[in-house]
Amino acid sequence: MVDHEVKVPLRWSDMDALQHINNVATMRLLEEARIRFMAEHADRPGATRVSMFVAHQEIDYVTPLFYSAEPVRILMRVTRIGGSGLDIGYEVLGHDGAVAALAESSMVVVDGDGRPSPIPADLRAVLDGLAGDPVPFRRRREDARV
Repeated sequence: MVDHEVKVPLRWSDMDALQHINNVATMRLLEEARIRFMAEHADRPGATRVSMFVAHQEIDYVTPLFYSAEPVRILMRVTRIGGSGLDIGYEVLGHDGAVAALAESSMVVVDGDGRPSPIPADLRAVLDGLAGDPVPFRRRREDARV
């Protein structure tokens, strides 16, 4: 499965005192990419409308991400589909093409009362088409060596 690319512009204010993109700003980039990704692929006419929230996020900062007028490229895929939740994996690429961060967000589909709810069949079918490899976090690579 080929990752789906989402381009997100950087803001000058995303830089911190060390002149690289701040870790909080990086999480905001992931949020913007996730919203665009889901809107493009899951928000289609006639699709079942769902509410989701972020239950967990994890990130490995690989190399510093520096400001550029070029948008950040974020490669995305669905890395897990469960009964009421899913994981979205990200690779954040700097303007030079180097991986700046690896991340994953665990999302939970909820009902009107905020309780976990099964993923609707039509959304599950879309998610299946977006499925890809797990995110190669450092700790997962280290666990594999044991």
